[in-house]
Amino acid sequence: MKKLTVLFFACLISFSSILQAKTADNLSQSALFRIKPDKSLTVNVENFLKNRNSETATVWIHFTDKGFYDKAGFDKVASKIILSEKVKTRRSKENIQGVLFLDIPIKADYIEKIIESGGKLRRESKWLNAASFEIEITKLKSIEQMPFVYKIEPVAFFKRNIPIIPNNSETDDDYIKSSNSLDYGNSYAQVNQINVISAHNKGFSGAGVTLAIFDTGFRKSHEAFAYHYNHNRVLAEYDFIFNDSNVSNEPEDASDSWNHGTSTWGTSAGFMPGNLIGPAYNANIILCKTEDVRSETVVEEDNWVAAAEWVEQLGADVISSSLGYTDWYTYEDFDGETALTTIAANTAASLGIIVCNSMGNSGPSSGSLGAPADAFEILSVGAVSSAGLITSFSSRGPTYDGRIKPEVVARGLSDYVSDAYSDFSYGTSSGTSFSCPLVAGVACLSIEAHPTFPSSLIRTLIMETADNSDAPNNTYGWGLVDAAAAVEWGAKFTADTTFGDPPITVQFYDSSSIPASSWQWDFGDGNTSTLQNPVHTYTYSGAFNVSLTIETAYGPLVSTQNGFVIAPGDTLRFISDSVYAGEQAVMSVELNNSMNFNRIIIPFEFDATIDMVLDSVGFGSRTEYFEDKKFLTNDPSNNSYTIALQADNGGGAPLLPPGNGEIAKLFFSIAALELGDKTSSVDSTQNYVYNLKLESEFAEFTPEFHNGTISSKYVLRGDANLSGQIGIGDLTYLVNFFFLLGPKPIAFQAGDVTADLVISMPDITYLVDYLFQNGPAPPTP
Repeated sequence: MKKLTVLFFACLISFSSILQAKTADNLSQSALFRIKPDKSLTVNVENFLKNRNSETATVWIHFTDKGFYDKAGFDKVASKIILSEKVKTRRSKENIQGVLFLDIPIKADYIEKIIESGGKLRRESKWLNAASFEIEITKLKSIEQMPFVYKIEPVAFFKRNIPIIPNNSETDDDYIKSSNSLDYGNSYAQVNQINVISAHNKGFSGAGVTLAIFDTGFRKSHEAFAYHYNHNRVLAEYDFIFNDSNVSNEPEDASDSWNHGTSTWGTSAGFMPGNLIGPAYNANIILCKTEDVRSETVVEEDNWVAAAEWVEQLGADVISSSLGYTDWYTYEDFDGETALTTIAANTAASLGIIVCNSMGNSGPSSGSLGAPADAFEILSVGAVSSAGLITSFSSRGPTYDGRIKPEVVARGLSDYVSDAYSDFSYGTSSGTSFSCPLVAGVACLSIEAHPTFPSSLIRTLIMETADNSDAPNNTYGWGLVDAAAAVEWGAKFTADTTFGDPPITVQFYDSSSIPASSWQWDFGDGNTSTLQNPVHTYTYSGAFNVSLTIETAYGPLVSTQNGFVIAPGDTLRFISDSVYAGEQAVMSVELNNSMNFNRIIIPFEFDATIDMVLDSVGFGSRTEYFEDKKFLTNDPSNNSYTIALQADNGGGAPLLPPGNGEIAKLFFSIAALELGDKTSSVDSTQNYVYNLKLESEFAEFTPEFHNGTISSKYVLRGDANLSGQIGIGDLTYLVNFFFLLGPKPIAFQAGDVTADLVISMPDITYLVDYLFQNGPAPPTP
């Protein structure tokens, strides 16, 4: 049966005020007194300790009080407690002001009396009003009789359960570089799966948030952590195994002690572009060495409790922990309020810390979780594959009291991690130990994005934006976390339409995740509204950035969607050209655009009315700085082509700004023997491989298009000097060309008087006959 703890709150000692214990009772700002039960050392606990076959035991000794029994006594002690500004700021988001009962130290006399009775002090917990001791089991009976001893129970042990991974476990041999300036190396897959890269691209990296990591130790000299030390972001370190400030390996450690911690730190916050980038690479870091991996030792839960209290006082915002305690606990104890690490996790959450803890690697059976994963307001994390499928080893819920666990999942199979083998080594590891730090990183991003939110709301938004939030279960919980959605949670809006030629009327809808008392819209075209769901008409073209600011209980929240409404009105024109046969025609391609563009795709074909060929394509006056120009299709036999112009092709060139003018030139040669007064159409609508397309950072669409023509100029056969009429000047021109090496006729047709496709003596004879002997006129054409 579940043991009930009876608490006594009093301004004066009054046994009429007995209450059942609740998780948050130690948040009181008054005296807290627990009535000593008939037996502080139960038969079950005594038998459990004896069955360990050891003369000594490691136990928690809980105390009835802290040496004061009324509000005046509390106030006197509390006045001497100083909380840091960081702690006060974080607690204020939980509506906690001032010193709490849990901030006050244990009464020193109680500790001394246990030591005098043979106890060796290990840890003191202000939160639990308890201390852990190593002591001979035979002395526990006498200690039980001390009036201030409320309860004695074992310190739970932990041995890490390493998941057995099948031989076909996945690997990521290739990676894709992000679209922004960060190169994630082989960590790309695990962070991209949970939309961390998108959150990074929005400007979130964990800056200003403090992440505490509980683990086995850390190879601090690894290159993935140099960024943190170079920027003074490692705020504190403590080794709870050897009680010193060195969290790296020590002489007494196993050689691989720091392996696990090195990997989890890198997974959550490492920064080595080209190899590994964690979600919260800009977070502040607190390192806690809480786990002893030597084969002859076990990990004891009092280190976890001590670490949680220590980092809370240092201002931690997030805890990442990969431990799970079972030992003497049974499934009935995983009810969210029995195991001591669970109570400590509940307390940390009540004080505003997001506690992220691994579910464990004891799956797939139901209820296979341990403590503190059963805590109430934390994020217990399961493990999935790269395909988003739950791993067989990931522990399952529910808790004993029927709550769904885990809360969320992230990748925990073949994660790419920093490796402690050397300062430059990396590898892959599996387990909920590696899905947990990914979620802890997402929690840091969420706090950075929503700095006024209490921890309960941060937890809620991470769960609500996960991919299984509509149907949570005890395998995936609320699902795979989504960092991008989490940082944008809060103020949100939608619209009935977002694309159309102006004038375009848009109905906007407030779809915020949190109640609002007022609304302020900015439509991006100089107009605003204070309605909750306004209607607005855009009268001119452009890409419009829309923002909504709502007033909430947590202050103003803003959502901005760049290029949310697109009213194109953009026009692309082929500018016609006319030249004489044998000359080169130049067709300008002009664009009138209302927004920035990075890439322009122009398919075109021309008919065969004129005998002409495409010589080349050039940049226009507006695109001379573009980095790339290439043919996507090139089919001369059908006079069909597609060109692509790109501003930024990796070199950082600016996008094409709004404006009007030439973006390309098409160069055509007309055959010298082609007749004049002929026209070929050049059209972008006849190419069926590619569509005419403008690509901006917000949208891709086809602009309004106007085709053009290439024409051969009209020529009067025999008008060699192109004067517009046939006369003696034309005869002189041909004689000069034929006998005196003068210039040839500009248009072949003008000099080919006989229309026999050569310019020769018969043309001169024909022209003499026409001009002086009333011969026939030159043929037409």
